[in-house]
Amino acid sequence: MKGNSMSPMGFALKLLGLRNHSLKELEQKLLKKGYSVENVEPVLEKLTKLGVLDDRMFGIELIKSRSRRKPSGKLKIGAELRKKGVPDSIIGELLNEYDSREFCYRAAEKKMGSLHGATEECRKKKLEVFLYNRGFDWHDIRAVITQFFTPGRDDENPA
Repeated sequence: MKGNSMSPMGFALKLLGLRNHSLKELEQKLLKKGYSVENVEPVLEKLTKLGVLDDRMFGIELIKSRSRRKPSGKLKIGAELRKKGVPDSIIGELLNEYDSREFCYRAAEKKMGSLHGATEECRKKKLEVFLYNRGFDWHDIRAVITQFFTPGRDDENPA
């Protein structure tokens, strides 16, 4: 325990008190802090058994948080969960429940306010690129673009 005054359990609980972590993420932080694998594994097992450490709940919380602040598509959300160490089986399950069309629409709605003044074709292209960069798939992007650029919806530049 190289000079760590806190036990691995104490440090793990301190980290979890700040925010939820995936199992892999917490394991990496404990090992980086200098705790041995022999000391870390029992802590992770106990926290998992107690339900304090749960990759599925972590994933759900991360998705809710990101969807409120910055709606993103399945590709981007999946990549972020993978980076945090959430297993692919849980990611697949969570993304099956994820309504990316709704979030694509909400992201487009926010972005449309900053796209005034340009031609309709230019605004469509900018919105398309923006949504693609947010990780939405082309199927959802096309559907949302169609919703926003149907004749009669755009008062400024009628089609």
